[in-house]
Amino acid sequence: MNSTTKDYIDELDALLDDTSGGSEPLVSDAVPGFHMLVALTDDDRAAATTEVARALKEHKHAAPYVVYVIEVSASVPEATLVTVDLEDELRNAEQRAVTEARMKTVLHLDVGDEATWPFRIEVGNVAAVVAEQARTQGAELIVMGLNRHAAVSRAIGRDTVRQVMGVAGVPVLAVRDSLLGLPKRVVAAVDFSRASIRAAGLARRLIADGGEMHLLFVDPGIVDSGSESSDGARLIQSKGVDAALSELRDVLESDGKVTIHTTVLHNGNPAAEIIRFCENLSPDLVTVGSQRHRFLDRMLLGSTARAIAATGKWSVLVTPPLRAP
Repeated sequence: MNSTTKDYIDELDALLDDTSGGSEPLVSDAVPGFHMLVALTDDDRAAATTEVARALKEHKHAAPYVVYVIEVSASVPEATLVTVDLEDELRNAEQRAVTEARMKTVLHLDVGDEATWPFRIEVGNVAAVVAEQARTQGAELIVMGLNRHAAVSRAIGRDTVRQVMGVAGVPVLAVRDSLLGLPKRVVAAVDFSRASIRAAGLARRLIADGGEMHLLFVDPGIVDSGSESSDGARLIQSKGVDAALSELRDVLESDGKVTIHTTVLHNGNPAAEIIRFCENLSPDLVTVGSQRHRFLDRMLLGSTARAIAATGKWSVLVTPPLRAP
């Protein structure tokens, strides 16, 4: 075993307890509270997104900041003028206050604890606005609604969730309207890249006590040597997949509040096998780590992450790779 592989194996436990994660913090139970950006872009999905945000605040000590993003479609007549008028309206402090108060009422954020949540309306491209607001607010997690008609959205180029996942530097929790609280059954797809381990660790911290997690490893047969999966492949070669999964399970299951199962599937297309596994299990949440493809020297939303999010069948948590220096 070379020193690089040994260092990576020794890193497994540290990754799960790491609260800095390089430039993107990892939510940790050891830290009392974390910053959460609740991105609302569609009134129809606002209720489920808000419900999950409320549960994260109550049970996981999240500090929510809500942004409602208005993006004027290019198909709207005189779209540019409409956008300019909206921006001018929001520049006036008094008018902004009136508009935001009205919108909070529409979104049912004007009563109870939600009435105290910071709230702001922004105009512009959803992905760009959400990514910028997450950076500005120091968010460690973005929570937003997941389109139930993802296939239609892809066809007309409006898959905003995947756009946010592709540009955001922090984990994104995309919520289906069927999830009305903390997830109780989670499928964590791991290839032992750092991003997938961080995704499993984050999902473990978001799952409800008494819930269950299924660690799923799909052996693709061939691994791109220029991706983070190659690190995971070397770990598997040195430890064996069963031993590596058991070690990860032991770390995640250490407090006894969640039951964790492990499954290994061989020689399959990861995205297709994960989807098939989830169709049989019907989880509340599916987690996957997106990767940095070193040979391109830029961040991409990996094909597996894209495919899982695109189904629109389950709530999805995607953890981005650490940014390169």
